[in-house]
Amino acid sequence: MYKAALAAMLFGLSACSTVPENPDALKTQLDGPLAQLQLDTRQLQLRLDKLTEDKSCSSDNQCKVIPVGARPCGGPEAYLLYSTGQTDEKMLHYTAERYQQLKRKQNDKLGLVSTCQMLMAPAASCQQSRCVLDQGDVR
Repeated sequence: MYKAALAAMLFGLSACSTVPENPDALKTQLDGPLAQLQLDTRQLQLRLDKLTEDKSCSSDNQCKVIPVGARPCGGPEAYLLYSTGQTDEKMLHYTAERYQQLKRKQNDKLGLVSTCQMLMAPAASCQQSRCVLDQGDVR
């Protein structure tokens, strides 16, 4: 009985380690343009987070949100909260625009689909000297 269980386990494990028919195609997918696109997208996402990490404020009018990314069905994937007193808005808008372009390209290349529900921009305010959201989907 022990040998039969061991044989079944080894057979099951060998089925999990199948080699793709064309290993070079897998390498191309991992090392090719899609991988570079995903890396570039991730770097821009990190840059957006860095640009908006200081959310200190002195009034409500310093707290804003910016749409970021792109859903396959249209519209932003989220809204990013930031303080105008602490953020280079020109760089933020440029980075967000570039990120949106790459996310659209990534969605197209991967053939992604999503719900067509549009996200509404949440309201932001300054509370205890820090920008906060009143509601909504943000990063």
